[in-house]
Order: sequence, then C-alpha cells, then structure tokens
Amino acid sequence: MAFVHDIGALSRNGRQRGRRANRARLTPIEPFATNDLEAPTSAVRTRRLPRPDLSWMRRVLWPAIDHFISDEGFVLAGYIAFTALFAMFPFMIFLLAFAGFMGWGGAAADAIEIALDILPREVEGVLRPVVTELRGGPHGTLLTISIALSVWFSSSGLESLRHALNLAFGVKDPPAFWANRLKSMALTVIYAAVILAAMVALVGLPVARDIFAWLAERDLFDRNLYTAVRYVIGVGLLLIFTIGLYLSLTNTVLAFRDVLPGALISVSLWVVATAAYSIYLRSFGRYSILYGSLGGVIFTLFFFYISAIIFIFGAQINAAIMKERRH
Repeated sequence: MAFVHDIGALSRNGRQRGRRANRARLTPIEPFATNDLEAPTSAVRTRRLPRPDLSWMRRVLWPAIDHFISDEGFVLAGYIAFTALFAMFPFMIFLLAFAGFMGWGGAAADAIEIALDILPREVEGVLRPVVTELRGGPHGTLLTISIALSVWFSSSGLESLRHALNLAFGVKDPPAFWANRLKSMALTVIYAAVILAAMVALVGLPVARDIFAWLAERDLFDRNLYTAVRYVIGVGLLLIFTIGLYLSLTNTVLAFRDVLPGALISVSLWVVATAAYSIYLRSFGRYSILYGSLGGVIFTLFFFYISAIIFIFGAQINAAIMKERRH
C-alpha cells in the first residue's frame, strides 16, 4: 500500500510539473507583423515611455501648502493686505516727491499708469481718482518737511512682507525693532529709485522713442498693441519687483535661483487671479448691495488679500524647493 501511495504521489507531481512547464512555454499571442518594425522583437515595439514623475507634488507642492496653512498664511495675508493698502498711497506720495526733486516727474507718472494698467478695471476705477488727486498735490513741500513720515508709513507694508517671508523660510525675526524699521525705510527709498530709473530707461531711451514714432507714422502702432506692450512691461516689472522682495526682505542669504521658481509661480498665479477676479466682479460681484458706498473699498481690499496669499505661497514654494534640494 505504501508503494502504491508513493507511485500515486510521483504521478501527481509529474503531472503538476508538466502543467507548469506547459504554462512556462506559453507566450502571448502577438498580432501579425507586416514589417520588421512591428515584429515582437523590434526595438521600436518593445520601447515603453517612462511614466511621468509626479513625486515632486508630494515633495514640494504639498509641503508648501501644509506649511502655508500651519503658518496661518490666510490670517497673515489679511494683515499684509491692510498694511499694503495703508502704505501704498504714502509710497506713491514719496515716489512723486522724489521724482519731482530728481526731475523725473514723467517717469513717476508712467510708473503709476503702468501699475494701474495691470490691475483689474474695477480696482483701477477705485484707485484712479485718489491717484489723480495725489498727482495734482504740492509734493515739493513734502520732500523737505515730512519725507521721513511718508517713508515710515510706506515701510509698514515691507515689514509685514518681511515677517511672512521669515516664516516661510524658517528664519526668526531680529529682535531689534528699530533695525528692522530702518532697513525697511532704506529699502523703500531704494525701490523708489529703482522704479524711477527703470521707467526712465524704458521711456526715455532715444531708440524706443524712434521706434514708436516710426510705427505711429505708418499706422502700425494702434492702441491695442500699445496697451499690450504696457501690460507686458508691467508684468515684467512686477516679476523683477517680486524677485527683489524675496531676496532683500528675508533675514537670510538667498541666491537668485532660490527665489526664481516661486517668483515665476506667484506672478503667473497673480495674472490668472487678476483676470478671474475681474470677470467675477463684472458678472457676479454686487458688493454695493451689502456694503453700499464702501463696496469699492471692500473688493479692492479683497484683491490685495488675494495678492498677499499668492505672494506668501510663492515664498513657501521657494522654501520647499530649497529643503528638497538640501535633502
């Protein structure tokens, strides 16, 4: 009986090995090849495209979003929006006064117009009357009497941006209040000078004037093209200004490549958000029903709030990329 049992076991094992061997010899049915490139052994046929590497979203994008939320980015954006709106008009007054002292009044006016051109039309409509009133004021006396006060209020916006950038990059704010404030005041003067110099270079170059005159004489430079050129110039200046803020305000040493990705992302998101917000205000926004005559101030402040969120998120992207690069 044991012998018969052993023979049965050997028979079953043999049948199982046979079935495994048959399965190993089976190959998938290939379609008929009409040429060498379609043959199963062709290099073209066996080549496979690599799957896209989406792990950067897990390593960079999600940490940036998580850090933005943990740093209370939405709350900080509200503070930045208020201080930016509070500091914008003193900075504009100082810019006009400084430009008048340097003899660059036209450059200051062009800089303000380009800044208004890239804003949503509804926000521009709220700010333009105030800007027009400021441009018609006597700013020559301001330069000699209250320039320090104007620069002080203008630097308040930079202080809020500095705090947000330090949180993004994990840097502590220096304890000296006066050191921070004096640095922000110095940067306010430097930014005003850079803006005026850039506008003088863009508007005052003889080559640019000759090109515009040549196009105007031949009816090739219509108003739509002129508006598009001004918008591109404004977005380009905004990118340069954003890079400068990332580099100069953070209390750590950063390289140009450390801030470029976040600056490009933030400016791109800002352009998209500006267009979307303008469409929303034209289609659905009815702030006057809730806020009455303050509706214009409310949606202008909310636009600054959105801009602050995008600015902080760009800094968080830079910090996440730097952390991933170190790892």
